[in-house]
Amino acid sequence: MPTRADKANELKHIKNMFADGKVAIATDLSGYTVFEITQFRKKLIEANSRCKVVKNTLVKLATQDTEFASIDTFAKGSTAVIVGYADPVSSAKSVVEYLKTVKKGEIKGAILDRSVLSPADVKGLAELPSKEVLLSSIMGGLDSGASGIVGIFNSIIRDIALLTEEVAKKQGNT
Repeated sequence: MPTRADKANELKHIKNMFADGKVAIATDLSGYTVFEITQFRKKLIEANSRCKVVKNTLVKLATQDTEFASIDTFAKGSTAVIVGYADPVSSAKSVVEYLKTVKKGEIKGAILDRSVLSPADVKGLAELPSKEVLLSSIMGGLDSGASGIVGIFNSIIRDIALLTEEVAKKQGNT
């Protein structure tokens, strides 16, 4: 039986887990084997996320007065909480893909920027391109725009040079 100090330590650990999180996804992983949960955790580490099966009362206490306070609406029954620390899209993508692969468990919902997301919203978030892909698209657009501007300036300079040459020829003939 856990002592009061054990419970306080566990609560502190859960609070620290949420401290730097960008997104928190609540799932039901009932029926998973130890091996499947271990594989799931490894996949989440690659996405800079962590998974913890927690008691619902501890989730409520740990997230009280934080941006994740609304997660208690999903903390019913067996709950595993995934906290993403970098890109919320990659965390959601990892969860959705693994649940599809194993064909067990379900997404209960998520909290992102103090907003409550439904399971459908989490799946939609998982379909978005990653942060790296979006940044490369933006940079590609900026690069092509810069190339266009350089082309315009080069054509203006070329036109001025041709015009100057024509004026010099006319003045030389007169």
